[in-house]
Amino acid sequence: MLTVPSPSSPPAEIRPAPPTPAEREERLLEAYDWGRPLPPAPPGPGAAADRWLRAAATFDSGTALPTNPFPPGAAHREAEALRALLKAPPGQRGRRLAALPLRQSGTALALWRWGQAQVRLGRFPPEVRQAWEDRLLAAGPALTRGYALRHALCWALADKDETRFAALKALATPETESIVAGFQRLFGLLGGPTPDLRLWSLPGLDYQDLRLDQLGAPQVWICPAGEGPLPDLPPRVAWVIPSTEAGLDARGASLPENLLDEGRALAARLQAAGRTARFAPSRPAFEALGLVWFPILIDLDAQGTVRTIRMGDAAPPRP
Repeated sequence: MLTVPSPSSPPAEIRPAPPTPAEREERLLEAYDWGRPLPPAPPGPGAAADRWLRAAATFDSGTALPTNPFPPGAAHREAEALRALLKAPPGQRGRRLAALPLRQSGTALALWRWGQAQVRLGRFPPEVRQAWEDRLLAAGPALTRGYALRHALCWALADKDETRFAALKALATPETESIVAGFQRLFGLLGGPTPDLRLWSLPGLDYQDLRLDQLGAPQVWICPAGEGPLPDLPPRVAWVIPSTEAGLDARGASLPENLLDEGRALAARLQAAGRTARFAPSRPAFEALGLVWFPILIDLDAQGTVRTIRMGDAAPPRP
């Protein structure tokens, strides 16, 4: 007798496991670092650490304080210590920074965002700025420790503070050695001749090999053009516009199509505004010097040698 097998039941749907707290934190920090929208919050009230980190990534670092989501305990005390620091009078900030625990990634991110705003507004004297950098360097996720190292190195260079740089250099890890080495090269430029770069004129798009002191101004502003109106720069400033494509080698003699299109678009904008600048299509040329975070303002002395380099976190919004 032939037995007809019964139809098999459809396989059960396999649902991916929900992300762990560590995975949720990693995804949120990665999105924050790249300037992308934050991943959706988990359904329900969520864990307090998740809510604290999300609040740190979104709060108004100039005024508002993130709400403390933790029940009584060590994490609650840490959040309250941060909230007390953010509203403390200037004379108490150094002491409170030294005592602030940093076990929660949200605390470190909120501290970074608040302190970065204070530095930009000129509200931190150098000793408090360094105490804030050092606190972030000592604990917290890799993201905020990396931010703090970059910030501290930029300011050590701007201040020409070799003692501070030596202390930061001692903290280098295999992951940060190349960053520190770039700053070492930049310290070597201070007090010496300006570097030589291959630059294309704007709007003409003719190239020349020039030292920065040959651009005819005592300050050199190295900054992308961005969108919208061109920045209003004073006559004492020569503007070098690095390419957003940055695909050319340091001594390439012709622009490939993508860089030519970028150069033509910049030339049209500058010509319409009656302005001139220089186009730098080679990112490797900047990287070889250590000039990697824009904007960069280079001040030259009367002899054309490099007096100061203010880069990235230490550069002014405009020269």
